Amino acid sequence: MDTNQEEKKSFKERFFKEKEFKTSEFVGAIIVNIIFLYIVNNLLNWNLSFIAPSFSEVLSILNISIIANIMANIGFLVYQRGWFRSIVQIILNLIGFIVAYTLYTVFPFTFQSIWVTYALLLILIIGMVGLVISSIYEILRLILTHEN
Repeated sequence: MDTNQEEKKSFKERFFKEKEFKTSEFVGAIIVNIIFLYIVNNLLNWNLSFIAPSFSEVLSILNISIIANIMANIGFLVYQRGWFRSIVQIILNLIGFIVAYTLYTVFPFTFQSIWVTYALLLILIIGMVGLVISSIYEILRLILTHEN
């Protein structure tokens, strides 16, 4: 193997290095998502001034996203191979993008300040861009780290 190939391999190993996860991280994520599931499904009952009635329109996609995250973390507890995590993360990124896009288009919030509204809309846009970038990274990682 020549030096150029070694450098490429070394770069790939550094750039796509897998993080070592602990079981407690997955268990913690499951617990947090269960709490979040409860909160999201009770927001309308709490009569918060900044939650519009249109929040019910985004509730189903939020529930799908949270449940998908719970299932993914259960899957990661059982099976922690890199290719599996990449595929699951791509799926979660897609669901997350749909959630952010739905929140952006429905925008079930009513803030007193227009600047808070604009800031949240900007955060949703940045989040969608970040999810696309994350998905591209995971696709590249999946392809480049599992080639023969």
